[in-house]
Amino acid sequence: MFSSLQIDVLREVSNIGCGNAATALSTMLSKRIDMEVPSVNVLPLADTPDLLGGAEALVTGVFFQASDGLSCSILWVLEQDSVGKLLSLLFNIDVPSQPPYSAIEQSALMEVGNILSSSYLGALSSFTGLGFQLSVPALATDMAGAILDIALMQLSSYSDHVLLIKNSLRVGDESVEANFLLLPDTTLIQRIFVSLGITE
Repeated sequence: MFSSLQIDVLREVSNIGCGNAATALSTMLSKRIDMEVPSVNVLPLADTPDLLGGAEALVTGVFFQASDGLSCSILWVLEQDSVGKLLSLLFNIDVPSQPPYSAIEQSALMEVGNILSSSYLGALSSFTGLGFQLSVPALATDMAGAILDIALMQLSSYSDHVLLIKNSLRVGDESVEANFLLLPDTTLIQRIFVSLGITE
């Protein structure tokens, strides 16, 4: 398991990455957006579906594969009511929470996921000096367990732990809660700590 120092480092990287994401989203939408990181946890892979509402809970996920130095899968996961709230904030109209979503709504969700993922990995890259290449995003609405399985299939080997970052995206008085999951390959987390000079 990870030490309190290692968790603090991951939390700081997450805060910086989400701050960068909020700035990028504010520029794209020409409106003030605040993004907070209520919690950062490293947890066993087997426990992840329960924290997403259960393996059979219907969620929408935006998936990326990162390669090069930062080799991992990334999932940005929203519960269905959060999808509707986010789309309503983005388009300034009332958008239903249930699929199917239009092509432009899917594109908007993938773009937000892309900004968040790029900002987080960019912060991690700045801290560690490890580069990354981010894949084209893929979006799916399915059971949480099924979406997690798809992400794991993209890795040739993966750690038995997941980095789970809870995001709170706020526009005015409205907020959207989401989950950002980093699924590392077997050596990535240790490479990150070694590059930062943290051995315990």
